[in-house]
Amino acid sequence: MAAKSRSNRWIRRYPKKTAEFHGHLSLLLVIDVRTGFIGLRELELKKSTEKLHVTASLKYSVPVSCVLDEIQVTTGYTFGNKKLTSKNASGIAAEFRLPDRKRVTSAVNQTFFNRLKKKLLSEKVSNHEMQDLARLVASMPEEDSFVIEREQRFS
Repeated sequence: MAAKSRSNRWIRRYPKKTAEFHGHLSLLLVIDVRTGFIGLRELELKKSTEKLHVTASLKYSVPVSCVLDEIQVTTGYTFGNKKLTSKNASGIAAEFRLPDRKRVTSAVNQTFFNRLKKKLLSEKVSNHEMQDLARLVASMPEEDSFVIEREQRFS
């Protein structure tokens, strides 16, 4: 019950906040917000830790490049404060790196993403259906929708 309650608070707060920054609400936005939260949670951090750096790996074209907006809102890391960079890649992933300590990469599971994309492109999805789908994606177990790689380093 606690996990469902936490998920409901999350789906109400961050997608709305991110949609205001980004300009619209989308299903991809929900996935991308989770990407940011996974990285922070895995490193046991809150927003704006000075030494953390995030590198987003993605195809730099809409709608995939929208990941950058969602990461900025959920983490507080931006291009302006030089805590966020991006590089061209075929999937969607974000690497969260603390110097001499830990690194975690949160990548969207490509099979999951392809199934989702196929559903969205194969039929006309109403706004209500999109919101229901967004809630479903927000509450899915991470192992079904993300691949998380952890690396611990010590100096």
